[in-house]
Order: sequence, then C-alpha cells, then structure tokens
Amino acid sequence: MKHLLALILLFSCFINSTFASEQENLIQLPPLTLEMADGSQLKTAELLGTPYILHFWATWCPYCKKLQPGLEKIHQKYKRHGFRVIGVSFREDDDATPQQSLINRGHHFKTAIKADLIAQQLGVKGTPTTLFINKQGQVVWLTTTSDPDDKKLHDYAAKLVSD
Repeated sequence: MKHLLALILLFSCFINSTFASEQENLIQLPPLTLEMADGSQLKTAELLGTPYILHFWATWCPYCKKLQPGLEKIHQKYKRHGFRVIGVSFREDDDATPQQSLINRGHHFKTAIKADLIAQQLGVKGTPTTLFINKQGQVVWLTTTSDPDDKKLHDYAAKLVSD
C-alpha cells in the first residue's frame, strides 16, 4: 500500500491526452474510512457508483488555498450529477479547524480530518495532492497542481460525470 501513490504518480506521468487510452491503466483505490469533520465516517466503498475527488490538503497550505476555488467551481457545477469533492486534511496543527477554514473561504465541500494515516497509506507526501476517482473506485488522474483554472481539472471532472 505504501507504494500505491508511487504507482499512481508513475501512471500519471504516462497518461496522454486521450481518455480512451487511460481506461486501460487504472489503479483501484483501496478501501478507506475517512473521519469527517462533522464526526461521521465516510467509507470509500460507499462511494462506488459515484465519481469523486479526494483533495489532500492542509489549512496552512497556501497552494491548497489557491486551488480550492477551482475545486469549489467543480463541486457546484457537478453536485447535481452526484459528483463529490471531498477534502482530506492532514499534517494539521492540533488547534486547526479544517471544515471551518473551508467555510470561511466560501467553500461548501466537506472534509475529512486527521487523515495523516490515510495519506501515509497512499504515499501522499505533499499538499495539494488531488485524486480523481471514477464510479468504479479507480484513480483516473492524480495531480499536484495548485492552478484553480487548470483545464485538466475541469476536463477530468466532466469526463467522470459523463461516464
């Protein structure tokens, strides 16, 4: 499991611009249980049948803060299609309030908290790291971009919703 992210990163490096060829090289996300900021749990197995984004971030990360308006646009545009953007907060200070930080920034997607172990299991080292997951629970794209206007963010979201 420690090498899952390394495989995903390697996979991401070889992706070309056509979605059809990507379908042959997808990596299954392992089952995860996310501790949400509201005290509930979210199991990725419950998300099968739903496309979503896992956005690994931290409240102190300026690059995450820069990217999140783009993720919020995606969230708002596709939520009526069942698409979800899920923050996964890790490497936080003890007094951090990730969900409140998102709300204060004007964002409405939910976040998991205290996800250091999950980040470690997946090999996520830095913030932001954003995974696009299809309805079958497969990682179709991983990015470390902080550009909220990156065309690929929007293209992959649109593709996940249309599949």
